[in-house]
Amino acid sequence: MTRNWGLPAKEQQAAVRDAKTAKPLMTLFVSAVFGIIGASVAAISFAEAREVIANLFHGGNLVTAVVAAGFGCWAYIWLARPRFAAQFSGKGDAFSSLLRFYVRAAIVLFIVLITGMNIGLIAPNFISVLLLCVSGGAGAAAAFQTVLAFVPYYE
Repeated sequence: MTRNWGLPAKEQQAAVRDAKTAKPLMTLFVSAVFGIIGASVAAISFAEAREVIANLFHGGNLVTAVVAAGFGCWAYIWLARPRFAAQFSGKGDAFSSLLRFYVRAAIVLFIVLITGMNIGLIAPNFISVLLLCVSGGAGAAAAFQTVLAFVPYYE
């Protein structure tokens, strides 16, 4: 009779190594923090855009704001498509690659937000509002992506 003393069989050792690198609690924590960052960027972007153009969310300006925000949303989804695919397939990323993705995405969100807030000094306000709406749409998509991590059985 062979004894394994509680050690996994050779076939199961890869699963144990994968479980060690997955870090599910840290993954959920980092996802929640990134979701908060995305929602914050969206809220700040739209608030700043409303301050630059007073009637932004009325009439023809509303259409422009929605198109710009939609562009930001779909641009984020297109750039983050490997991460979305990993979520929908149920095959999540290792914690380290997920963390790198979130850090890069947060940096880009902040760069677009800060650019939109400050470009009004050298360019027309309309360009500033477009960048802020793009940033807001991308932030909203980032927040939505992280909400998916907390929905059970969504794949």
